[in-house]
Amino acid sequence: MAETLYEAEWQRQRQRSDLPPKHLAVHRWYLRLEEPWTVEDRKPPSDDLAIVRANQPTVAFYRFLYHTAGEEFVWGDRRRMSDEKLASLIGDDNVHVMVMYKAGTPVGFFDINFSEPGSTEIKYFALLPGFIGQGLGSYMLNQAIRYGGQRKVPLLLDTCTLDHPSALENYKKRGFVIYDEDDEAYPDPRLDGTMPREAGKHVPLAE
Repeated sequence: MAETLYEAEWQRQRQRSDLPPKHLAVHRWYLRLEEPWTVEDRKPPSDDLAIVRANQPTVAFYRFLYHTAGEEFVWGDRRRMSDEKLASLIGDDNVHVMVMYKAGTPVGFFDINFSEPGSTEIKYFALLPGFIGQGLGSYMLNQAIRYGGQRKVPLLLDTCTLDHPSALENYKKRGFVIYDEDDEAYPDPRLDGTMPREAGKHVPLAE
């Protein structure tokens, strides 16, 4: 089986020698979908799914979503934010926090930012642990694209080598095209107490 772009980049990142202490080698891809509004609607994999906007979500509820979904993928950026800064960010009218529920239980979420006039951006997209591999992510991505396409401008997102190994290929299959990419040195949030040391088991600690 041919090596995927993600797998090749993951191996390259492990060979980098330009990192400051306690930083992870990360490669990030920036993707663009020109006409998201043309994506056809998909039937949900079950009748008990609902995607609802969390209008003015509390910081505690957002942290539950972000921390739970992001722990496997070493999401540390918004963990480091103060409650005041995070409340301002998620309380912005242009930021839509969309939560998918299955039989009343939250199973995933995505953030969409409508603040830029010429594009819309999916900032975060993830299922919660225990709900991967059930066809839910594919459906939620379809709905995120359709929701993001309502202004009829290009839809942007990014992914990196810390994300799920199939994320990049899934985005490309939906028509997203890589328009930029770069290497990063990412401070390991497991080494400063931001998140548990056992998080992101597929990513070695930057010790």
